[in-house]
Amino acid sequence: MAVSYATVDSTKMELTPMRVSFQGSGATAFTDLGGTLSNVVIDIKYPKADIKADQMGSDTVLDRRVKGTVITVTTEIAEVQDKDLWKVVFPHSTEAGTAPADTIVFNSMVGDSDLANAGELLLHPLSKADSDLNYDFTAFLACGSAESQITYGPDGQAKLKIVWNVLPDMSTTPARFFMYGDRSLVSP
Repeated sequence: MAVSYATVDSTKMELTPMRVSFQGSGATAFTDLGGTLSNVVIDIKYPKADIKADQMGSDTVLDRRVKGTVITVTTEIAEVQDKDLWKVVFPHSTEAGTAPADTIVFNSMVGDSDLANAGELLLHPLSKADSDLNYDFTAFLACGSAESQITYGPDGQAKLKIVWNVLPDMSTTPARFFMYGDRSLVSP
């Protein structure tokens, strides 16, 4: 009986937390969002539509074609006492005062735009040197979903969950969403 083995290269595997940085609309630099909990989850989808023809039967799929792009990034912010981070999680809120005596105000913001509040989201694996950009993830336009739940109690650390919705950057043709690798290798 012949035995087959897979070729495995553990140097191509990863086990690391990520640095989550955001450069909001109008900002001149990235802000490190500090400690995270519960991992950083990147969800990338090219949803597809079935192509069918009656002649082959109503359930026969002849092809599938991309009908959109959906990318989200989910993480939980650990430093819940930093109110500047609340403004990132809830981009439609307003901030008053200066730290540490600042306040986040949740007013009616009907019609406020995610696109107007979007900015560049950068994820960098902490197992790599700051100068090694080969494994970075970049969302060119991302906006917090503006929904979270925070739990205070004796059994677990408080955290702010943030789901980033990635929007198309239509300043380029074709429109771009996201990239994995050194972003300086791709012209804007």
